[in-house]
Amino acid sequence: MTQGQLEKLPLKISKIFSDLEIRIMTDIVRRIKENGFSTASSDWQITRLQQLGKSEEDIKKWIQEALKASDEEMDRIFSDEAYREYYGYDRYYKVSGFEQIPLEDNVPLQQTIEAVKRQISGEYKNLANSMGFAIRGADGRITYSPLMEFYRSTMDGAVMDIVSGAFSYNQVLSRTIKKMTDSGVRWIDYDSGHHNRIDVAVRRAIMTGFRQVQGKINEQVAKDLGTDSYEVTYHVGARPEHQKWQGRVWTMEQLQSVCGLGTVTGLKGANCYHDYNAFIPGVSVRSYTDKQLEQMMKEENTPKTYNGKQYTTYEALQQQRRMETAMRKSRQDIKLLREGGADEMEVMLKKAKYQGQMQTYRDFSEKMGLPEQMKRVYQDGLRGRFMPTKTELAEMQGESGISHKRIPKEGKYSINRKLIESNGYKRKYNGITGDSNVDDALYKYAKTGLVHRDGTNYEDLYILSRKTGKVLGKNVSGTDSFGVRVNKSIVDAVKNNQGDLIGLHTHPDGTPPTGSDFETAFKRRYSFGTVACSDGSVYTYGCSDRFASARIIDDTIEKFKKLVDDSGKKMYSNDIEAHLAAIESLRKDYGIWYETR
Repeated sequence: MTQGQLEKLPLKISKIFSDLEIRIMTDIVRRIKENGFSTASSDWQITRLQQLGKSEEDIKKWIQEALKASDEEMDRIFSDEAYREYYGYDRYYKVSGFEQIPLEDNVPLQQTIEAVKRQISGEYKNLANSMGFAIRGADGRITYSPLMEFYRSTMDGAVMDIVSGAFSYNQVLSRTIKKMTDSGVRWIDYDSGHHNRIDVAVRRAIMTGFRQVQGKINEQVAKDLGTDSYEVTYHVGARPEHQKWQGRVWTMEQLQSVCGLGTVTGLKGANCYHDYNAFIPGVSVRSYTDKQLEQMMKEENTPKTYNGKQYTTYEALQQQRRMETAMRKSRQDIKLLREGGADEMEVMLKKAKYQGQMQTYRDFSEKMGLPEQMKRVYQDGLRGRFMPTKTELAEMQGESGISHKRIPKEGKYSINRKLIESNGYKRKYNGITGDSNVDDALYKYAKTGLVHRDGTNYEDLYILSRKTGKVLGKNVSGTDSFGVRVNKSIVDAVKNNQGDLIGLHTHPDGTPPTGSDFETAFKRRYSFGTVACSDGSVYTYGCSDRFASARIIDDTIEKFKKLVDDSGKKMYSNDIEAHLAAIESLRKDYGIWYETR
């Protein structure tokens, strides 16, 4: 499993608890709004117990709903993802002449999976029962407040401050929201004082459990195939302590003594995305040579400068995460201020702050050569407009608005040869499948197709085996603009290799996957599709059994391209941004997905 795949694994569970968090905070804001304009404190005192009782009932119900949803998602993870992990070694068993025990018949592994699931489910219940807020006082000290205690004290204080006339409604509302979003709903260990935001805590629990299962699978494969060698995966931006052993082959004893397997700070420890895969001498091929690793580490550890400060790749990624956290807080602030009926200027200022954060994030990511990870920001699931309108900007700044960067396009659909030939472009294909041979094949044929069609509006198509990377069918001689016709080799490939297909084709104009691309992937039962664009961008994409037609997808894309704000300005700075936003909007209901490599 790649770093990107591992990061995606807990997103749904994390979002479940992010939704719970915003529901709780919204309820507090709503109660303040309902009671904050009373003319006497007696109004609140009369209804206090009733309102608090109702809110407590609601929160308990929401918590139970979150736990039920998280258990369901956990079942899916350990059904689907563990299945993929287990059968990811199918080729090695066949080459070595061994038969792999079917997953459902592997009693020890099934027992491990069930034990891990029970453990995680129990952890989630404990986390839910220990939720609260961590509030930093004026002296810098943090005090911990259990959820309902915080709820009661916050409501009492807010209403009394407003009705007493000591503070305005907007002052109290802003102060309360700041307290909540600065902290977020947290899991708190009241004995040790250790605490984490609830979405972070649940994400860590599922990742720890899944890594346990990963390890058991890898170790069983090694035992079955008679090897004591393991290749540790490589990923960009590994912490410095892990760089020295990633990408190399080790024995089990060395995994423990050198890589720190089994420790909090070592391999598979806290926030570690490395894995160790069984390495079969004479069969397995290292993903990277020592020379390649040395060069990649040299590039990563050469600092880049942004606003006078230098960052290694690891440091840049950490800064990116901090920026994403700050943007999520701003989005919560905007949401809660609107829910509370705050002063419009207060909301506009928060929107302007969010816009500035996003622009800085984009500039920083571009300067550091890192892909933007806005999905981390949008995992909060919040809906609504968070960017200021042109009118709002004019009101605040006395100017017409802020210009947005636009994505340039190559003229005449010529490829960027320097980019296509670079190591950075090759690395875009690393880890796509988890099999370096298949990844290399994708890169090889993507590059071949782009060079072949350089300066034209024609496309090349290759259908590759998901297991081996071998070309099963292709059409590299078509003369249809922006499309590829079916030929006999493609028909035969699809007919004879159901479920073992990767579709790879080129897009001369840099367009992300289209509706027809998704529909084709669905009908041909691709494992996934890949689009290689002439500007160097690479997209992977796919769909589930819940599928939208090409027309639905393409109509949605066109609609998003035309979306405008209240002032008539387009919602998205360019067509590609609108295109990707449209796909994202269909992800949940229609089961389609994409990833920018």
